[in-house]
Amino acid sequence: FGGSIRTVQVETGNGNVVEYDTKDTVEKAILENIHGEGKRFYQAEEAPICKGRLRGQFGYNADTVAARAVLDGTYEFSDDYHEATNQLFEQIAKIRSLVPMNSVETLIDEVTWASSWRRSKEATSSSISGFHFGHYIAGAESEYVSNYHAVKISLALMRGISLSRWQRGLACMLEKKAGSRLVTKLRSILLLEADLNKANKIIYGDRMMKNIRKYHLMPEEIFSEKNRTADDGALAKLLFFDIGRQLRTPSAIASVDASNCYDRIAHAIASLVFQAFGVE
Repeated sequence: FGGSIRTVQVETGNGNVVEYDTKDTVEKAILENIHGEGKRFYQAEEAPICKGRLRGQFGYNADTVAARAVLDGTYEFSDDYHEATNQLFEQIAKIRSLVPMNSVETLIDEVTWASSWRRSKEATSSSISGFHFGHYIAGAESEYVSNYHAVKISLALMRGISLSRWQRGLACMLEKKAGSRLVTKLRSILLLEADLNKANKIIYGDRMMKNIRKYHLMPEEIFSEKNRTADDGALAKLLFFDIGRQLRTPSAIASVDASNCYDRIAHAIASLVFQAFGVE
C-alpha cells in the first residue's frame, strides 16, 4: 500500500483528470466522493432492510420487536419479500439457535483493559478528540487509572450509552496503490476514538470470535487468522482441485474482490449478526 496523500485527482465527465492540491479543494473533492446519496459511505442504504417497510420495522440498530422475531425464527415476511434478505434472516435464526443469547461478556475489567493496551503501539493514529493511544498505554501502568477507564467503558457498553466524542471520527484517505491519486481509487478509513476502538476489539475481535469458534461456526477455509499464512490458502486451493480431479467432480473457485464491500454492510444486518453470535 501507499501512504498518506497531499493531492487528489478527480475524473471529469469528459474523461479528463483534474488535480487538486490545496487544503480546501482536496477536502471538497474527498467529501463529494465519500458522502452524499449514492456515494461511498451511503452505499449500505441500498440494502432492502434500509428502505420502506423494513426500515420502519428494524430501524438503524435492529433493536426492535421485528429484530427479536428474526433472532427467534418467527419473523413473517410479506408477499413482496426480498429473497436474499429472507435467506440472511434464516441463517441468523439458525446461528441464534446454536449460540446462547447474550453469551458474549460486555464487562471489561481493569486487568483485561490494561493487558490489551500494553500490547498496543503508541504511534497508532486515532481520536480526533486528542485522547490518543499514548494516554491509555500510560494509564495501563496504573491499577487505579486502568480501573477508571475499564469501569467507564463497561458502563457505556452495558447501558447502551454513546459518549458524545464517540459520535465523531476522522476520515482519512490512503493510497491503495502507490502513486495513484484518483479519489475513486483511494482507501477511505475512519479513525475512531482510541477507547471505543479498543472496546470493539475486545468485544468483537476477541470475545465474539471465541464464541464463534466455541460453537464451531468458523469456516475452515479462513486463512486471515493468527498462525495461518497465504501459503496455507494456496495449498488449500491445490488440494481442492486435486480432490476434484480424483473424484471427477465438476468444481470451480472464484476469486472475488467485491467493490467497497465493507462500506455496503447495512448496520441493521450487522447488528442482527452480532446479536446472533451472542453480543448483547
